[in-house]
Amino acid sequence: MPPPASTADLLDRVRRSGLIPQPELASFVGELGSSSPSVSPPDVLDRLVTARLLTPFQAERIAAGKYKGFRLGSYVILDRIGGGAMGQVYLAEHADMRRMVAIKVMIAPGTDETVTRERFFREARAAAALNHPNIIRLFDLNREGRLLYLVAEYYEGLTLSHLIARAGRMSVGAAVDYARQIACGLQHAADQGIVHRDIKPSNLFLTRDGTVKILDLGLVRSEAEEDSKLTSQLSGHPILGTADYLAPEQAIDCSSVDARADVYSLGASLYFLLAGAPMFPEGRVAQKLMWHQWRDPTPIQELRPDVPDALAEVVSVAIRKKREKRFQSPGEMVDALSAVVSAGFVPPGPFPPPPRLIAVPPPRRWATTREGDSKPTRVGGATGNSVRTTPVPSQATRSPTDLNQTPPANGVLHFAPIGPPRASIRPVHDQPLPAPADVSAANSEPPTRPVAVTAPASSYSVKLAFAAGLLAALFLVAAGIAVWKLVV
Repeated sequence: MPPPASTADLLDRVRRSGLIPQPELASFVGELGSSSPSVSPPDVLDRLVTARLLTPFQAERIAAGKYKGFRLGSYVILDRIGGGAMGQVYLAEHADMRRMVAIKVMIAPGTDETVTRERFFREARAAAALNHPNIIRLFDLNREGRLLYLVAEYYEGLTLSHLIARAGRMSVGAAVDYARQIACGLQHAADQGIVHRDIKPSNLFLTRDGTVKILDLGLVRSEAEEDSKLTSQLSGHPILGTADYLAPEQAIDCSSVDARADVYSLGASLYFLLAGAPMFPEGRVAQKLMWHQWRDPTPIQELRPDVPDALAEVVSVAIRKKREKRFQSPGEMVDALSAVVSAGFVPPGPFPPPPRLIAVPPPRRWATTREGDSKPTRVGGATGNSVRTTPVPSQATRSPTDLNQTPPANGVLHFAPIGPPRASIRPVHDQPLPAPADVSAANSEPPTRPVAVTAPASSYSVKLAFAAGLLAALFLVAAGIAVWKLVV
């Protein structure tokens, strides 16, 4: 539908959306009074957001002419907090229980529907088999018409990739503590016969209290499904995972890897936390895959002289090319990291994230206690606050029912902080969506997308250096030929 052209049209869309109970909407319209025809639709939306009757995401969608797609079963959609190749992730609350959750809605573009659907079910089955404080919990798998969606627990915090992008490389103690927690979660998964196969900083979520949660079980391999050979049958691409953190054997045959592949990915992630960049920051995907096979990264102590020898050895063992020479289980890596702490090389945890990086949650109608309401005054949800990627305009107003829209180009689920509510809601067709506001009023840093951290040298300077080296080599060859002719 086209954007609302008048205030009456806008209020009709709000009523039809069902987001605001009729008594509260009638009260709001009564407060507008006789001035309502002269108030523009964007100003009305601003007032609805200020009154905490709508969230900014809901207001943006209504400004774009949408009034459907705000509910999935018993859940009310509050915001879009991420997206990936297999689904979009939304912040929602249960309409009756008022519990904040994250909802992942399956995307099945074209012929990939069978693959995507099976991986969606695989993620749900894997999560159901796991119960560990360092692995995200899934509450339910539901269906709404053609839609499949997962309901997961919701925490306040940010991913480790975003933490590095915002604050730079982390302290040695924090890196050890986080890696040890991840290894504990991976060992629990390995005990259940599950290999994650996509461990990387953007799939590792740091909560406000310093707990790390493993996210995204969509690429897991389960020994219980080994006979079905699902990966080899359903994957149109033989390589699953992320190039910066992919174990050498996983690039060759991802259907037969074991927990030692997760050990390698965790070692590569630990390297990233300490160095602030991946092991091979330059190069294309194909080059990185080859380098993981035969090339050693820069020793971590050359980049971080403060890394103790014992920890450098843990990193070195975890990222060995031959899996027989690595830690043979995540549990062995837990023991090695614990020994680094016990020896006094690094301080013990916890290491919570800087408070300035924790975002302000979107406003909700019940966030302020009203007369006759037994709910306490609160700002966040049951488990805290939302995180999301900076949306492009085509994604910012996407609802769970927009099945035919394409996922983000990177195809990977990322998270970044939500800022405070936007000061103004304008129709998306005549004004570009602003970048998220800063995560804290006291924080003057500009918003940052969760992008991969690269080495200081730019690709242009690398190409220039390569060209200069090539010219020098040609000059030496020509000079050698000239000297040879003179001698002969």
